[in-house]
Amino acid sequence: MSFSWHAIKQDRLRNRVLTKLGLIPYLERCEVIELGELPLHCELYQYNPAAPTIIFIPGIGTYSQLYCELLARMSDRGFNLVSVDIRGHGCSGGQRGGYRVSEVVADIQLLLDRLQQRFYGPFGLFGCSLGAKLGLAVAEQDKRIEALLCHTLFLAELPPDIWHFMGWNSLYFSNIFTPHLKVNLRLFVDIDNLLKNNPMGKYADRDPLLVWDYPIYTLHSTYSYPSRILKQRLCDCSSAIIIGDKDQILSLNYTRSIIKISAQPFDLIVINNGSHMLPFDHIDDTLQASCDWFHNVFENQSLSDEASVSASC
Repeated sequence: MSFSWHAIKQDRLRNRVLTKLGLIPYLERCEVIELGELPLHCELYQYNPAAPTIIFIPGIGTYSQLYCELLARMSDRGFNLVSVDIRGHGCSGGQRGGYRVSEVVADIQLLLDRLQQRFYGPFGLFGCSLGAKLGLAVAEQDKRIEALLCHTLFLAELPPDIWHFMGWNSLYFSNIFTPHLKVNLRLFVDIDNLLKNNPMGKYADRDPLLVWDYPIYTLHSTYSYPSRILKQRLCDCSSAIIIGDKDQILSLNYTRSIIKISAQPFDLIVINNGSHMLPFDHIDDTLQASCDWFHNVFENQSLSDEASVSASC
C-alpha cells in the first residue's frame, strides 16, 4: 500500500495546515524521485551537482514532508538534500510499517546508484532517531558514505536499561510465533508528550501518512540488528551523534557510553535544553550544528585527498 504524491498534494486539510505553518514555500522547492518496484519515494532539495549530497532518513513513524523546513534550509547552506520515505512509510510503497533493516539498506544503496548518475560530490547520511540506526547499517555496508550524522543512536548490543533489555528480548520470541501481529507505538512511547511543542502535533491523529502500528517482525529486525562499530571502524567515514541534553528517549549518558566503547570515533554534538524533537523544536540550533559538522568533515576530507595526491606525485 502506498499513498500517491499527487493525492497528498491535493489534500485540502493538509494544505491548510502546511500553509498555516508557513511550510508550503519549502515543499514547493522539492523534486520527487521514485525508484524501484515499491516504489521508494524520495524528496530532493538540490543545491549544485558538485556539492556534497546528504541522504536524510526520518525518525520512526514519520516521513520526509514533515522535515521540509530543515531539509530546504540545509540545502541553502551548500548541500543537496535527499530525504527518503523508507518502505512502508510516507508515500513509499510496501506494507504500512513493514520493513527489515536489510531491505532498507538495499533501498538506500539503490538510491545511491541513482544519485551517482547526477551528483559527483561526496555522500553523507543524516539519520533521525530510529533513522540513525538505519543510517549506521548503511554506512557499515557501503563505502560511498563518507560522513554519518546520527540524531541519537542506540545499539542492540547495548540496551539503555533493564526494561529495554527485556523488551528487546521479548521481540525474539514474538517474532517466532506472531511476526505479523501489529503493535501500536503509543503503548511504548509517550507520543503526546513528544509532540506537545510541535506545531504539527495537533494534526498527528488525522495524518494518514504517519505510522503508529508496527508488525513484530519490523520491531524485531530494528532492535536486534547487530552493529560492527564496537569491534571495528567504518571505512573512511567520519561520524557524529547530535543529541539534546534533555532528550526524553535516550539519555546523554547513554550516548556517551556508546562513544566510549565504540571502535568507531564519534564526535558528540550537544544541543543545550534540547529535547528529542530537535528537527522541530530546536530547528535553528540543529541546522547550525549539523551544517557546521558536515562542512568541516567534507573540507577536511578534501584537504586530506589533496595531500595524498601531492605526496604521490
